[in-house]
Amino acid sequence: MTNVKAQDVRQQLLHELDHLSEEQLNIRMEPHWTIGEVCDHLIKMDHQILLTLQYALTKNIEEVVPSKPIERALDRSMKIEAPDIVAPNPGPFEKASLIDRLHQGKQSLDEEIEATNQERLERLSAKHPVFSRLSLKQWVELRTYHEQRHIEQIKELKQDPRFPSK
Repeated sequence: MTNVKAQDVRQQLLHELDHLSEEQLNIRMEPHWTIGEVCDHLIKMDHQILLTLQYALTKNIEEVVPSKPIERALDRSMKIEAPDIVAPNPGPFEKASLIDRLHQGKQSLDEEIEATNQERLERLSAKHPVFSRLSLKQWVELRTYHEQRHIEQIKELKQDPRFPSK
């Protein structure tokens, strides 16, 4: 199951990071996260989703759950505080290291998704802190919406008049 859309979204994220300096990556404009912190959060999310999939696949308890409106994750007017487990480290961050970690995290998660039967992703579920129980398939789909949400956050940070030009 190739998640092309997820790949496109990750390319958008990398494009947003392309020409940033280390200073721009780590500049804090209160009350917001730095762009480096946003990326660290996305890395932690990929890892947490991977662990959630692995746990649910190991437990193998089938519980079909109704589809949830996970596209709501795109609504930036709805503020959601990140659980501690995926809250970003304070930085500072090195751009090359962040990009490498983004690639590694996505690759590990994509490999797990590729190795898993699509029907199992639909039949198995796990608890989500915002959406309650989600099928593993929706966990995977939510990852893409979540990343899009944070790409918009990065764009907003870059457009802030306080953001350094280089």
